[in-house]
Amino acid sequence: MALQRRSRVPAGDRAVERGPLAAVVAARRQELDLSQSELADLAGVARGPVVRLETGRPVSLETLFAILEVLGLHLHLVRGAVPDGISVSSDLAKQYSVAAVAGAAAVDEALGDD
Repeated sequence: MALQRRSRVPAGDRAVERGPLAAVVAARRQELDLSQSELADLAGVARGPVVRLETGRPVSLETLFAILEVLGLHLHLVRGAVPDGISVSSDLAKQYSVAAVAGAAAVDEALGDD
């Protein structure tokens, strides 16, 4: 098995730089000990969209859902504006050391999370 490079950048710093969704996806993939290529294979997509997602660039919804399914994550839609457009629940923010983002409390409240 080839050696794979692990990010030396903490998920919280990645969240500031690339957005919380990118940070959580990258952290969860690493938690599962998957390379980007392995995740892509399991999701049935090319490696490029995985790289784009983890760097905060857009991917299709179909691709996003396929990747999230493999990672055991899911998306919640909530009515109301989130200032930065994307927020993660506080439990994921804590688990992956992603700094609290504006709107996360509103998402948690809407989902009934404490």
